[in-house]
Amino acid sequence: MMKELNTVISPPETVNVRDLVRDRQANNLRVDVLAEAVRPWFADWSGSREVAEAIDGLSSPERREAAARFLGLELVSVA
Repeated sequence: MMKELNTVISPPETVNVRDLVRDRQANNLRVDVLAEAVRPWFADWSGSREVAEAIDGLSSPERREAAARFLGLELVSVA
């Protein structure tokens, strides 16, 4: 006899992101696409290893806050 599993799949976290240095923002972004969504904002810094690593860090829950701070981004969780 197989047991029925009740699995609750929660939707990905969504954030609003605002660039505190330049006049840019994006609303209702899923955090799993956050890094790629803001990457074009930093095209002028594409040669910087630190900036590239910080952008990649936006994909990691453990590194997201520090990466956003380094990049001058404000992340606000939305429902």
